[in-house]
Amino acid sequence: MNEQKSNLNVSVLMSVYKGDKPNWFDEALQSILINQMPAQLVLVVDGPIYESLENVISRYKSKFPAVLDVIRIENNKGLAHALNVGLRHCRYELVARMDADDISDPERLKVQQQCFTSDKALDILGSPAIDINAEGLRLGKRGVPKSHEEIYKLMWTCPLIHPSVMFKKDRILAAGGYSEELKRRQDYELWFRCADLGYRFANTEEPLIKYRVTDDSHNRNSLSVAWSQYKIGLKGVSSLGLGFKARMGVAFPVVKALLPTPLRKLLTHVANLFDPRGRANG
Repeated sequence: MNEQKSNLNVSVLMSVYKGDKPNWFDEALQSILINQMPAQLVLVVDGPIYESLENVISRYKSKFPAVLDVIRIENNKGLAHALNVGLRHCRYELVARMDADDISDPERLKVQQQCFTSDKALDILGSPAIDINAEGLRLGKRGVPKSHEEIYKLMWTCPLIHPSVMFKKDRILAAGGYSEELKRRQDYELWFRCADLGYRFANTEEPLIKYRVTDDSHNRNSLSVAWSQYKIGLKGVSSLGLGFKARMGVAFPVVKALLPTPLRKLLTHVANLFDPRGRANG
């Protein structure tokens, strides 16, 4: 197949591991490679994976040999390590994150690239998301604050949806990349560090990804994960000098993690009605 030359000078950074579902992975790659065509997609294979996932990779590699760069890590070392490895292989200044189970809007890369062209001071740009379930059906909209000032003030809420983010590669490398000491919430910790360094943030007005939310999403938020998030949040709000509300708010995931899954889901639904990220004006 003849590849068209991309006018999107962007590297997309994605990681896949054996726990990812082949059909969702296929949808994710399709939404990037077929619907928009970046100049480069860096796919990090984090440890051994099943043949069904390998088949998906082979199919897209045969269609897009010059765009899809497959980087393999012999043993699974976690998302932070995979992203740090992949980031070093990204050839372009602008890097868009993407997860192996989400779906990118056909205009996502174009819209985000234009935002960076218009605002030279911008370092990190995310977007709202449309939540979808395992079958791909819409669950609702995940709101985020738009302006740098609102994002900074609400940094304790993790006001950036990680797989929606595009950032300047050199700025993330200068910040030290993703912390490999953390098993989860590496993005949360990274945004705090970047804010402390004076980086400029923004979110777009319109959702640019469909974000997969399943029962497993709730089950993954164990007490140990919530406690880790609490420690990251407490350190971060102290570093940024955020107020009492932020210090109290970072404890919410711990409270939620103590509940059984059905109550956890109910509390999440109720909390979303009062989520300051969706109500922020910017």
